[in-house]
Amino acid sequence: MKCVVINGTEIKGCTYNLKEFFLDELKPDQLTEFYFPKDAPAYCTGCKTCFMKSETLCPHYLKVNPIWQAMLDADLIVFAYPVYVLRAPGQVKTFLDHLGVHWFAHRPEPRMFNKTGAIITQSIGAPNKDAQKDAATSLNWLGISRIKKIGFGMMEGVIWNEISEKRRAGFEQKIRAFARQFCNLKPAKKSLKTKFIFQMCKMLQTSLSKNTPEGQELSVDLQHWIDNGWVARK
Repeated sequence: MKCVVINGTEIKGCTYNLKEFFLDELKPDQLTEFYFPKDAPAYCTGCKTCFMKSETLCPHYLKVNPIWQAMLDADLIVFAYPVYVLRAPGQVKTFLDHLGVHWFAHRPEPRMFNKTGAIITQSIGAPNKDAQKDAATSLNWLGISRIKKIGFGMMEGVIWNEISEKRRAGFEQKIRAFARQFCNLKPAKKSLKTKFIFQMCKMLQTSLSKNTPEGQELSVDLQHWIDNGWVARK
């Protein structure tokens, strides 16, 4: 199994230790990790160059592309990050913004359709659900149907070594059980939700194809759908 982990923080604290237990139990054949904000791109500037021309012309392409290629090569894509004010850290959202060009509405990548996603979050005690949605929504729109999530409430504090041994042992047991769900991982199948989103976007691109006059240059998105055989040029 090939696994890529996108760490939402460089701090080797609670999130880091939970992720390490996860990987120790998972034992992937190949592991690639990125640590944000060090490996994260700068904020999306909204220039729309990726949509109108090519993602290779994005001013942050050199930062985004290595992570994207690792995601394409992986069987399991893991996001591990702490909860900041009930949401994902800004550096995680910044990276996800750059992946919009690969959403179903634009230029989806077929290699994403059979992958699995895992989201690991922790907070001092606040709910984790909304923070997990940031990554889950993006993964869904990238074509990933199988996404599993786990969240932890530290409660006793935010410093790993200051949390009681009993509580840390409970966290370890829980995260190792979560990791075992991904052992012997098989390619995921498209869910009904994913199929629905794909079909809606296909209808949009088909309409654009019909309404684009003969001889007029096609949009980059539409050309992508035609090249993949999802839309026929009328």
